[in-house]
Amino acid sequence: MSDIEPKPAPRKLQPLCAQIPLPTIRAVVDDFYNRIQQHPTLSGPFSVVGDWDLHKERLIHYWWTVMGGQPYRDFGYALGDKHAPVGISNALVDDWLALFHQTMLDHIAPELAERWMRLASGIGESLRLMFARD
Repeated sequence: MSDIEPKPAPRKLQPLCAQIPLPTIRAVVDDFYNRIQQHPTLSGPFSVVGDWDLHKERLIHYWWTVMGGQPYRDFGYALGDKHAPVGISNALVDDWLALFHQTMLDHIAPELAERWMRLASGIGESLRLMFARD
């Protein structure tokens, strides 16, 4: 007999889409962009959105795939191209993240919201690096 203990199998992290299903992502994104349209600092930059239904559908699909879901639409995503014209600032990114986090907490458990927020925070950081000015 060997004195070496077998190593446990590596634990594979379940994709977030397994814990936050598509209908829940849809509800969060829909609610979030409804709130955006009423928000004192975010409604202005988002006034460039011409078709809110299409915008929401693109973002629902985006979050689904970022969370590990299989693509079901043929959308392309260009973070820089879409956000360059709206005048991104650090304050706007902060407001966007805060509103998104609050919207998540109104729909999902805090531990799931924290996992989703880590993804959103990465996007926020990318926007800051590309555009943000104070």
